[in-house]
Amino acid sequence: MAAIRIGELSAGLGLPIKTLRRLADAGAIPSHRTEGGHRLFDPDAVRAALGRSATAETPPAASPDWRRAEKLDGLREDVVWAAVASELGIDPKTEGGRIAAYAFTEMLNNAIDHSGGTSADIQVWRSSDAIDFTIADDGEGIFAHVRDGLGLATELDAAAELTKGKRTTMSERHSGEGIFFTSKAVDTLRIAANGLRLTFDNTRGDFALGVDTSTAVGTAVTATVSATPTRTLRQVFDQYTDEDGAFARSTPTVKLFGAGVSFVSRSEARRLLDGMDVFREIDLDFAGVEDVGQGFIDEVLRVWPSQHPEVRVTPMNMNEAVEFMARRVARPPVT
Repeated sequence: MAAIRIGELSAGLGLPIKTLRRLADAGAIPSHRTEGGHRLFDPDAVRAALGRSATAETPPAASPDWRRAEKLDGLREDVVWAAVASELGIDPKTEGGRIAAYAFTEMLNNAIDHSGGTSADIQVWRSSDAIDFTIADDGEGIFAHVRDGLGLATELDAAAELTKGKRTTMSERHSGEGIFFTSKAVDTLRIAANGLRLTFDNTRGDFALGVDTSTAVGTAVTATVSATPTRTLRQVFDQYTDEDGAFARSTPTVKLFGAGVSFVSRSEARRLLDGMDVFREIDLDFAGVEDVGQGFIDEVLRVWPSQHPEVRVTPMNMNEAVEFMARRVARPPVT
């Protein structure tokens, strides 16, 4: 099929031009530019990319083993989980049971306290291999909620903020740790809202950000927990907490915080590290980043750390070009 302009693609898919442009910038959908700088798309390739995003990590096709529609007002997540565990025979003493209990109650609590909705459809699947659950509320959508609560420009910016940890729109009641630790503890976590889908896949050590066309209202969170996980909940907490049990370490993924795979400006660096002074250790994950500008790398590895000496910033997964720029920042100036 012939390549088409973004306006034609938008009309054909029923998706906003702005959303398609940002997904292309982030590398979530394929595109190429003409010599004149116009971006063109192969609609079949784009549909294939969106199809992979839409079908990745979906819950089991079979009917759920447990399902309820619950009013959120006055709902207690621990009571709901107790009913699930009792009816499905989930042993709270197993590691899979512990992780599932933590993830389920954290995600349902998010719907209760943050969604702005009135009800949630809760589904759970139980097999010998895994525990899967989906919690779908009828609220405003998590990415729009975080965007407005933190004063961000777009829902894509909000998705990036969720990877930091300790980012909450209700600091008097929440620490902002629930989604972060859940995303590290479960096998897979998928958050769909506001036309976007953010997926964490710990079985492959990967994440994905793409279009969601299945969640018309609110937020749908889907998680999979292995019945025999390779990590314990305690190991997950220990990896990101200090000796006193405080959440002290974060691993933000740089690629989620910009358009495309190149980072040049100091303003991009400042946005990446905004709010990160609450941690003692920050591992900056440069996986997928092709090149950086001197201003960006100087800000994240020299200027910001000098302003926050109590925080240790460590870059990781750098390619040769990024590592070269990092070495230049670390090298003392010639006098």
